[in-house]
Amino acid sequence: MHVTGHQTGGYYQMPSRPPQPPTDRWFSSEQAMGFAASILIGVVTVMSWATAWSDWHSYQVLGHFADDERKLAQADLISGSFGIVAALALLAAAVVFIVWLWRVRWNAEMFCRGEHRFTRGWVIGSWICPVVNLWYPKWVVDDIVAASDPRTPPQTATLRQIPGTRLVWAWWLTWVVGLVLDNIAQRSVLDGAAQLSELRTNAVMSTISAVSTTAAAVLAVLLIQRVNDLQTRRPWTPWWAQDQAGHPLNGGFPPPAG
Repeated sequence: MHVTGHQTGGYYQMPSRPPQPPTDRWFSSEQAMGFAASILIGVVTVMSWATAWSDWHSYQVLGHFADDERKLAQADLISGSFGIVAALALLAAAVVFIVWLWRVRWNAEMFCRGEHRFTRGWVIGSWICPVVNLWYPKWVVDDIVAASDPRTPPQTATLRQIPGTRLVWAWWLTWVVGLVLDNIAQRSVLDGAAQLSELRTNAVMSTISAVSTTAAAVLAVLLIQRVNDLQTRRPWTPWWAQDQAGHPLNGGFPPPAG
């Protein structure tokens, strides 16, 4: 992936191609995709609490039945099963959320010609590239929200100067905190920690992670609703069909009924 960039406003920015009128698609409502992502995010939240419970269960079993191999094996089975289901739920939610994000990015590019901080490929790449995935996705969402907002003029030159919203900030901070804590908890499990104190620490970390994940999930659902609402309220007239004042020119079309 091409990663050359330039300095803007004191920090590193990835380039974006000059905005060109899309020729291979039109506006689309992403309410259904957003709803599916919200449901899966809810499943992830439930599984985060189930995982925390299984960690506490393992801690209690080791504390009370340290010599009972059957109970210890049963606790390990429960913990491992919940971990697998939680991972699958997270994968499904991530895929559907990113598909939704990709599609609303398309809409955003047609609402406003403003340059995004990253090219469209980074809607996916920002989540999977190590280190930068701690802040790049937030900037992707910031630009989508800015371009989708009816208050943003369609001929805006760049989106990076528009301040991010408190909703995006809150969502991203809680998500990162939950992600870091969950990775710490999972690493202790992979290290084969079997001491009672280590299992207790792992259970505490899992519980804190579940709290943060729940907060991030609620905020993510609100964010999905917010973006969909902005894109529904903004007239479905592409930026190249509007003059500098934002009035539709010939060729602009309203959103379809319903």
